[in-house]
Amino acid sequence: MGWRIRVVHSTGYRYDAPVHQSYNEVRLTPRTDARQNVIVSRVETTPATRLYRYSDYWGTAVTAFDLHAPHKELAVIATSVIETGDPQPPVESATWDDLRGDDVRDRHTEMLEFTGYVAGTRS
Repeated sequence: MGWRIRVVHSTGYRYDAPVHQSYNEVRLTPRTDARQNVIVSRVETTPATRLYRYSDYWGTAVTAFDLHAPHKELAVIATSVIETGDPQPPVESATWDDLRGDDVRDRHTEMLEFTGYVAGTRS
């Protein structure tokens, strides 16, 4: 059985002296996927300013804004209502062939590459 929940996130900043320009990006909007649906989501700032929304490389909703008026405090409040789906049972087994499949390799390619921190050899 799913749930309908309301999530509120609040972040605040106080400055010793007035700030005249502030450029910001926040990632506070939940993702709609197979397990949850975002009914409504809103980001508000104090002082109020115009907000711009876009999706980043990973599909995360980004809210960007800038302030060009002097301010000593900045508040960001994100409010979302989410409806969750029925819980999905975990995958309890997978073969090496499953893990080598194109869908897994494509979806997780950034995490499967060797780096300076993770050395390896290809077989």
